Amino acid sequence: MSSRKTASSGTNAVTPASASRTRTRSSANAGPFWLIRGFLVAVVALAFSTLEKTEVWPNRSRLLATFRAPSLFVQKVEVGGKLPDVQLILPSAKDPTPDSFVTTQELFQGKHAVLLSTPMAFSPGCSNVHIPGYIQAQDKMKARGIDLIAVVTMDTPFAMQAWADQFGAGKDFLFLSDIQGQMAKSLGTTFQAGPFGLRPTRFAMMVEDMNVTKWEIETGGASLECSTADFFLADL
Repeated sequence: MSSRKTASSGTNAVTPASASRTRTRSSANAGPFWLIRGFLVAVVALAFSTLEKTEVWPNRSRLLATFRAPSLFVQKVEVGGKLPDVQLILPSAKDPTPDSFVTTQELFQGKHAVLLSTPMAFSPGCSNVHIPGYIQAQDKMKARGIDLIAVVTMDTPFAMQAWADQFGAGKDFLFLSDIQGQMAKSLGTTFQAGPFGLRPTRFAMMVEDMNVTKWEIETGGASLECSTADFFLADL
């Protein structure tokens, strides 16, 4: 005598009717989610549409940049430490020669100097605010015993020569090329400047016989606050 096993009709059994009710409840629960999502999308679209019609929108790249995580530098030298001895290039309108290369030790040893770092030659903040402040304060600095003022950035010696010519800088105000970033990387002061890539952080430094005695670094990378002549030279 053969026997046939049948499916249990217990509480765990799933019938077509119960499956239909489950789908109905799931659809009902999903309704509010899609309504909220649609509402948020509409709000965002309206906000951007409004911005496009205002004066804020032309600066949208700067506005959006504020939401990006900053690229923080890792400072490798402290006040009281030694300035790294690296090779820089003197400004020139011609191809560099062996005499075009100079070390920081050759430049700063035995001297009382101000060293400025700028993100980029000819950029608006550097050309209109940062460097002009120190150009105007040359007499004040010389009267306080400063022998040399030097500007360094990761640009070619040709660009640095043209930049120096723009300011009419003399021999005691040097524009130095750190084209390979040796100075910036040795100090640990570089930052990612968006489409411009890796750039040196803006700072102002007081150097006495290769020793760093004062150093104001712009934590924003290219901002103009503590490294300006008005701020940095206030107690000179």
